[in-house]
Amino acid sequence: MKYRQIETGTKLELELYNSNYEKVCSGLVSQFESYDETSNMMEIHVPFTQGKIYTIHTGAELDVIFLKEKDTYMFKAVVTGRKNTEPIPMLWVKPVSQIEKIERRSFFRMECKLPVRYHIIGSTEEKDTEEIQMLDCYTRDISGGGVCLVTEEAYEPGTKIRASLKIGKQIGFIGTVVRSVQIREKGKILYEIGVEYKQIENGDRDKIISYIFEKQREKIRKGWIMP
Repeated sequence: MKYRQIETGTKLELELYNSNYEKVCSGLVSQFESYDETSNMMEIHVPFTQGKIYTIHTGAELDVIFLKEKDTYMFKAVVTGRKNTEPIPMLWVKPVSQIEKIERRSFFRMECKLPVRYHIIGSTEEKDTEEIQMLDCYTRDISGGGVCLVTEEAYEPGTKIRASLKIGKQIGFIGTVVRSVQIREKGKILYEIGVEYKQIENGDRDKIISYIFEKQREKIRKGWIMP
């Protein structure tokens, strides 16, 4: 894959390294703007994480990760400068490696509260749809790789669930519980359930990633986040 094949608007995740190539930050969200093949320079959005602009200095080394169709790609780059534009400043970065296909390692996670309907896959899976008891819960946070749900029931790691939530359109997925933690919220015992997607349409995963990105940009436009 060539740099010129990356489309404008592609969502990026950045991992930042120090001079000893030790990772100092990951899960930074950015967006691809343009690439000049003559100078081998790329323009991307200044990244943010956990709702705040993250300052990256000239000379910083990055891993740049992005999705295209059903695959995940990565290349290494060095920050060469910054351009102050509104509402989001830009970074100039110089790619220093070829683009490689990789296994997905992690996704940027954003705190948000979205209603979710779900049921446990098991004995109910063979029943008619009308007989399946759908339960209501909500998200604590969400990413392109999974979701944290707040439920009234505890579930063991390995439990499979089928769930749906609405982000512009209805998004369905099948996931596996990877952790379960008891919490107390407003005097009520609840459970934070970490769920990893096992079956989800690639377009739906992209929709979730785009939703996270746009929510962060919206906060910047409203002045909730200061560069």
